[in-house]
Amino acid sequence: MMFRTVTFQKSISLPIATLLMGVSLIAALVACSSSSNSGSNGPSVSIGTVPTPTPASLNVLGTLSLQASVLNDHGGVNWSCTPGNAPATCGSFSASSSPSGEIVGYTAPSTVPSSPVVITATLADNSSVSASTSAITITNITITLSAVPTSLQVSATQSITATVANDADNAGVTWSCVPLGACGTFSSSTSASGAPVTYSAPANVPQGNTVTITASSVTDGSVFASVTVTITAAVTTTPGLADGNYVFSLAGSDFNGTYSVVGAFTVLGGAITTGEQDLGDFTIYEHDAITGGSALISADGNVLVTITTGDSRIGANGTETLDATVVSPSKALLTEFDSWATSSGELDLQATTFSTPSGSYAFSAAGVDVNEKPLSLGGVINIDNPGSISGAGSIFDINDDGVPLAAQTFASGSVGVPDGFGLVDFTLTPSSASGVGRIVLVGYVIDASHIRLIEHGAVDVFRGTVGGSALGQTGTGTFDAGSLSASSYVVGAAGPELPGAQQLASVLTFNADGSVSGTLSYNDLKTQTPQGGSTLVSGATYSVASTGDVTLTGLTGIADITTGTTFTYNLQLYLTGDGNALVISMDTADVLAGRGFLQTGGGSFNAASFSGSYALNVVQKLPIPPFERDGVGTIAADGVATLTGFVDLNELHPTTDVLLTGTFAANPNGVFTGTISGISSIDAPSDNFTYYLVDTTQVLAIETDTDQLTLGYFELQQ
Repeated sequence: MMFRTVTFQKSISLPIATLLMGVSLIAALVACSSSSNSGSNGPSVSIGTVPTPTPASLNVLGTLSLQASVLNDHGGVNWSCTPGNAPATCGSFSASSSPSGEIVGYTAPSTVPSSPVVITATLADNSSVSASTSAITITNITITLSAVPTSLQVSATQSITATVANDADNAGVTWSCVPLGACGTFSSSTSASGAPVTYSAPANVPQGNTVTITASSVTDGSVFASVTVTITAAVTTTPGLADGNYVFSLAGSDFNGTYSVVGAFTVLGGAITTGEQDLGDFTIYEHDAITGGSALISADGNVLVTITTGDSRIGANGTETLDATVVSPSKALLTEFDSWATSSGELDLQATTFSTPSGSYAFSAAGVDVNEKPLSLGGVINIDNPGSISGAGSIFDINDDGVPLAAQTFASGSVGVPDGFGLVDFTLTPSSASGVGRIVLVGYVIDASHIRLIEHGAVDVFRGTVGGSALGQTGTGTFDAGSLSASSYVVGAAGPELPGAQQLASVLTFNADGSVSGTLSYNDLKTQTPQGGSTLVSGATYSVASTGDVTLTGLTGIADITTGTTFTYNLQLYLTGDGNALVISMDTADVLAGRGFLQTGGGSFNAASFSGSYALNVVQKLPIPPFERDGVGTIAADGVATLTGFVDLNELHPTTDVLLTGTFAANPNGVFTGTISGISSIDAPSDNFTYYLVDTTQVLAIETDTDQLTLGYFELQQ
């Protein structure tokens, strides 16, 4: 280093040590600062980067956040770079200039430039003052993952490989995954390019049922490749369903809104070999062939059903996944268990032979119309001639967006011949007086008394998404008040409240004088009846038409004891004559649909009445998106006071084996009270429930708090 003599105009005597210390301090500042200035009191600028310190390398199209700090000047800075000061040669900036302290984004060029990039901030008011970053080498590192599965069972292993290109250091990758602590492990945390590592899936299905695996460049950590893997419960190769044909039906929600599907398939040795289905989700109505799939027992004892259609618009590239809890060899409770839709329904063993439906059927269906407004319809279809409907003995009711239309008739209709999977069309022509156009329903026959329905949304008057059931009647045209007098029915229904959603459960007693008494629970998240329900006040009545169409009016009770808020429902029941009924509401404030069951044992129920292993289905309406969650599982009731078991839940993110516990306290009338823990959408410790016992084999449960809406159905396993 060279020194020169400094001559002062005035003679000032300073100790030589002081002079040397000052020179050293100035040298240190210059060495560690990326700034320049025009004098000790003049303007200066410095550059900071995120990440910090400025990286030695950055991949093509990589980004940095820049910040220029200016002292003694208010004009801000202009940004530039070398080589070339052009986006193609050295990169680009989110803003060409910025005031002091403002963050500016930098994006590296799309190709590797001729030399390292240097970024410079120059004072707008004084181009002689600037600051620059250290040189940044632009790289073009790429990472490709191979042999990564789309799904793995819990605890399964898979060899996976990351191949790195254009890495001058040839440093390989670092492996990681999320969610942390629940995503699995790797045989090595790092690997060379092209060298496989073994990934082991977690022992339990994580929340959301997926993990994300990431390989990051060791040379440049901002370069990575990721893939999402679905983790599924362990599935055996053991067939979950006996050989035969099965009819399935589901109703719920997908990303497009209301969703319904019915179909049938053949099971042979645990494989689904063929079948067909009809599906509507408001945006589409599709009839698809089922070309494959499986029905195998999962580790928790449920049956995991996969259905392959080849229609890429539905499911996961044409494949739907269903989760079934078996009630008996001929029946299972069902939920869709994939990220495309969440729904609830039933799986039923189909009769080996069936013919064109004949006689009378109670029917109901619910969903949305072409304007996505809530719609329910129900009634009785009397197929009084082979393949045709004269209209005699038939009746229907409609509630379309809170506009009830009651006691209408059909002028005519026809019923097709079922195909090999029981698919049959019902074409119904209402009377001109009704003002309703043609109704077309597609059905899949289970047996002579049970048909699952979906509205043919492409051709009928509603052009919506509506699903339901038709149940064969006994004693066609001979129903009267005596068909109900002195009996009690447990009734559950759900659907839109205008606006919102609502669920109800009740036990209704039909008295000989035409009055209705009983207990009713409902919940719309704004108001809930107390645990144990609300006793109906006097004034409710019923009347029975010869068709089995029952009109219930004035079902009124106290909803909230504190405020005195009341509720009133008007319902239509459609009797089958064998202890079952279908139901829709005929109110202006709600559009509900559901089922009714003849109660046996009322007045003599005790804790032992709720005992054994039950299949459980829950349908939940949530206050936040996706607004619906469905689940199935197995629950044990101890006949004393306790429930324990599991449930698989899906809100477009399937979750297996959620622990469920609960309590119950008995009441001789069959209206039990208690709590359930494990299914709260807001992680509440427990939720309040009222249980309505049909008998010792069937229980309807309704949640009565503000966490979410839940309607549950327990059926004793055989």
